[in-house]
Amino acid sequence: MPRKQFELELGLLARGTMALGRKVESSLALMVRTLEDHDARTAARQLGDDAKFKSWGMSIERECAMVAVRQAPVARDLRLVHAVRGASDHLVRAGALCEHVFRAVADTPGEQGYGDLDGVILCMAQATHKLFGEGLTAFEHRDPCGARTLRAADDEVDLLYREALALAAGSAAGEAISPGWLARAPLVVHYLERIADRGVEIGELAVFVIEGERAESVAGRRRS
Repeated sequence: MPRKQFELELGLLARGTMALGRKVESSLALMVRTLEDHDARTAARQLGDDAKFKSWGMSIERECAMVAVRQAPVARDLRLVHAVRGASDHLVRAGALCEHVFRAVADTPGEQGYGDLDGVILCMAQATHKLFGEGLTAFEHRDPCGARTLRAADDEVDLLYREALALAAGSAAGEAISPGWLARAPLVVHYLERIADRGVEIGELAVFVIEGERAESVAGRRRS
């Protein structure tokens, strides 16, 4: 296959992955709004998007395999093919986690409270959405510097995660929150924490594409 055609196919793969990424990001934005408004009806309408994301991701994975088979890529091109496959997998999993949050909201219509716990969950959802978008942008622009800022943002999400779990435990000890939402709130914050992790992983694929190493490996060598 001519080199020009090969590069065109690589570009199409990368753009297709970004299209999936922005679709998942849009779903995350809607997830934040459903948590803010406790909108079980809107959440219920999003159920089923996970299957679409999976189908899209499988299509990208198949095309990555075909591109690699049709022409043995040079090292950097092979890294991009690997990164596209990895990003696609993270995106599909983030979409599935987002659907889990929609399910939790849809299954507890009118049950969420408006106290400290919900405030922290909303802050965590907003921070997760922002981090995820930054991870996508770092991957899209092959920006290792931007990718390396994501761990600090993820640390902030982790702090909110621990705070939410502590508040949920305190609520179980007596604060007035409906049993259904109280049972699901710890699951929601777990899903949000995992989505944030996926955002970091997507962004750090930019380091792999440009430098040929995992971001944590480069950081470890610089500290030594």
